Amino acid sequence: MFGKKSDAPKTKSPLNALIEAIDQLGPGQQLMYKLAEMYGPEIIIIEAKKDFDGKGHKYAVIGSPPVNGRPGPQRNTIWETGKPKAIAAWLLGRDAKPFA
Repeated sequence: MFGKKSDAPKTKSPLNALIEAIDQLGPGQQLMYKLAEMYGPEIIIIEAKKDFDGKGHKYAVIGSPPVNGRPGPQRNTIWETGKPKAIAAWLLGRDAKPFA
């Protein structure tokens, strides 16, 4: 009843799950997301920088217009940060879905 802990496994919130996924990126690895239709056709790429040496920003948020259903060669850096929580909140605020 009151104060008794549940035996059910705790599920992660979407924000925490996304933060963890971003945190697990190794140098040069990336995650891709598709924003909601109202934000345009761009595919968002979250990339852990290859040359990150502990100083500066670890992650780059990159936009790329799709070409034949895949990210195109034209890419523009939207912003850079060292905080995966900021990226996760930004993606969730735009109803981004994983892009396969």
